[in-house]
Amino acid sequence: MDELSRLDIDLAAISRNLGEIRRVVGEDCRICPVVKSDAYGLGLQRVVPTLEEAGADMFAVFAPREAVEFLSTGSRVPVLVLMPVRDLSMVDPMYPGLRTGQVHLVVHDTAHLDLLESYAEELDVLLRLHLKLNTGMHRGGCDPGEGSALLERIMNSPRLHLAGICTHFSSSSTCRETTDRQLDRFESFLATNAELIDSDCLLHCASTASVMFGSRFTRNMVRVGLGWVGTCPSASGDASIPGLSPSLRWTSAIVQVRAVPAGEPVGYDGTWRPARDSIIGIVPVGYADGYPVRPSSIEPSALPQVVGLLRNDRVIGYAPVVGVVSMDQMTIDLTGVVAEDSIGSVGRVELLSSVPGAPNGLRELATASGMKPHAVIARLHPRIRRAVLAEQPRIDGRAGLDRLQSGANVV
Repeated sequence: MDELSRLDIDLAAISRNLGEIRRVVGEDCRICPVVKSDAYGLGLQRVVPTLEEAGADMFAVFAPREAVEFLSTGSRVPVLVLMPVRDLSMVDPMYPGLRTGQVHLVVHDTAHLDLLESYAEELDVLLRLHLKLNTGMHRGGCDPGEGSALLERIMNSPRLHLAGICTHFSSSSTCRETTDRQLDRFESFLATNAELIDSDCLLHCASTASVMFGSRFTRNMVRVGLGWVGTCPSASGDASIPGLSPSLRWTSAIVQVRAVPAGEPVGYDGTWRPARDSIIGIVPVGYADGYPVRPSSIEPSALPQVVGLLRNDRVIGYAPVVGVVSMDQMTIDLTGVVAEDSIGSVGRVELLSSVPGAPNGLRELATASGMKPHAVIARLHPRIRRAVLAEQPRIDGRAGLDRLQSGANVV
């Protein structure tokens, strides 16, 4: 079995991250970790117990099948299904959770509420609903006028309970002005309909990128995804949550080293040719594993995709990814990074670092690839062996990037 690649998951770091988020939002604000897509590909069954023990108050998933998988963890914490659920029955595996009130649903529009109310009657259950308000993202939810009518219907129905009101910011990691405008619309809706909203209603709009914006944003619950993973999608230092610990480390191996003369093409289409005689390493990881392909539209001078070179499981330097990333392999330029007479001592590489600020960290790799950090980790293929670790090697990642850029990191 091919186990050259391994994804280390640091559950202790995940637990610490929830504690850091708790420190920021305070004890009176509930925390709802988003664990959709099998906890961003890290494994719902291993991540949920860790987050629950760390103090998660609610969880969020996208689809009913994910809610069923969540219930199978044995957790007793409520779970919120974000997508418009339009089909329910007594044989639905989610039904026991609906009956006990553990499963909450999001209502998106009038037609959706019509369906949910009829199902509540048919199944003889009290449905816990969160009304989603469209404040500008236009991806699900209802407009404010329709939302007022839906609120009144929910409050007057014996089969429905208003458990929450929410919205989703479209640009909290990139544009504060847009986010402020959406919050204004959300607050205006809450003020207009204050008489219909009970004091125990959960009000949630902040995601990881807006947790640091203050109590107006965090309200009485926040939904965090990348935060519990250990990074913040915001490029602004003011919005970054201090103290987060990256919880992922992806390693693989160099399976071949070869000399390539100056000017010879490397990889598909010959898009990269070394300017000097070079030493190229082959790593058996490609886009089928989820390693991001760098778009040709990104300027060559932009932040590079790099991998850490490991000796005794410690990073000793960084090698740039060169040529086109293939389905199952990539090429890295070892020239000037590792002395030729010591290349044989470098057997493994670090594709994704667990060190804050490392040039191959999650946010750095995402930036170099023109992707969002969520997309990088969600695409990591299940064929990559997962391992739970508590301790990770630490180096000064930023200093490593400086060495890479200066060409002074030959070891």
